[in-house]
Amino acid sequence: MELLYATGHNAWNQLQLKAADPNHTNQQEQQQEEQTEEPDDISKFTCILHTDDKVISIRSFPSYTAVYTTTNTTSSPLIAGLLPQTHQILLETNPQIYRHFAEASNDTIIIPSSSNTHLEQHQSLTSFLLNSHSGGTPLNTLENISQLLPYETGFIALSRSKEVYTWGDERYSSCLAREVDDNSSPASLPGLVPDLLDLPTGPITKIAAGGYTLAALTAGNDLYLWGDAGRTPALSELNLSDCPEPVIIGDDEGKDIADVAVGHFHIIVLTTDGEVYVIGDNSIGQLGIPGVDSVKTWTRVSIDFGEQQGALSIRGVEAGPRTSFLILSES
Repeated sequence: MELLYATGHNAWNQLQLKAADPNHTNQQEQQQEEQTEEPDDISKFTCILHTDDKVISIRSFPSYTAVYTTTNTTSSPLIAGLLPQTHQILLETNPQIYRHFAEASNDTIIIPSSSNTHLEQHQSLTSFLLNSHSGGTPLNTLENISQLLPYETGFIALSRSKEVYTWGDERYSSCLAREVDDNSSPASLPGLVPDLLDLPTGPITKIAAGGYTLAALTAGNDLYLWGDAGRTPALSELNLSDCPEPVIIGDDEGKDIADVAVGHFHIIVLTTDGEVYVIGDNSIGQLGIPGVDSVKTWTRVSIDFGEQQGALSIRGVEAGPRTSFLILSES
């Protein structure tokens, strides 16, 4: 048994998860029919899904949430909220590409190639659909990618050999965390982040990104952050720069970090001893701490699991632009 807890932006009912009606051909219409009044945002972590399956992945977009579990890994995910028309079309026509595509806030998308040997970049999801899935730019330097994520103006990828690559708008070079050269290493093409090689606590095992902030987690549970400090006032105390720096969370020695997720202006982490820490914007409850607009320093979140307190353990965190999620399993 697993549970999914969430907090934050809920203007489109994107935190009201339920299985789609199999007799309803359009999930977007189904959601619109079910929404009878304007929903409230959620200011503290609340259970939104209880399932006998295992939660595999969560895709949180500005207006909707998609959740994959062990029983729907090859079919449509559980959907809550309002899908943009282009997302709806992609989900219906090619659910495998939908599951893996990445879309930056400047509309650029990355998809796996038809042969799954490399990635392709397209100007937008609209152009991808209008051009019958053709006309993209192959990113042949990126192979065997285990994780791919967008941020505001670009992308970050983690290879199976534990190397981190970034690319995007050169005007926000701090997010790239690498030297940019128009000839040998342009911002617009994937480039290796050298400062994330040969780290003291081992290779990078997970990446996270959102807004203008990027994160990487090592095998030894150290968290590194970087990004554009000028674009992230809610995270000003982190002193983000173009160089990935280790972050101390919790006590003076620092907690070991098991998982991390990044929203547009907030970050959520899970420590190896099961504690949840947050920092950043909380204007619509995305940190799960009622009554405050923002949190300038790393703050532990107290979460009430009711009668199941002690019977559940948090195994992962996820974030949308202005939402946060906890994945819980029976202890």
